[in-house]
Amino acid sequence: MKRIYHTWDEWECYPAGFYENRPKDKSMTDEECREQYRALLANIPMFRDALSRVMKEWPNSCEHYLSNERMNRVAWLGQAALCVTYGIPQRYRGGYMLLSDEEKAAADGAPWMR
Repeated sequence: MKRIYHTWDEWECYPAGFYENRPKDKSMTDEECREQYRALLANIPMFRDALSRVMKEWPNSCEHYLSNERMNRVAWLGQAALCVTYGIPQRYRGGYMLLSDEEKAAADGAPWMR
């Protein structure tokens, strides 16, 4: 796969808050943010809708990150889905660990399901 680069100022994920320390809703606790991620990943139809939004609304970010074969692209997609849907940054990725093994397998496969 040919790597596609975009500078950070072209990434849609940056102004969306992907790299922030706090969610857009400042009243949310760290635990609530992680739980929101768990709930999104556990709801496969909602998660797939969020993934569709990421692909449509963040084309430069998707090209930049998904063309990088050295990174965990499945994890990036999940974190991007959380951010595009709820404005919760990637730092709350620990919500994935709140899933059961079966839920993890379903969420990991969701981006590739047809």
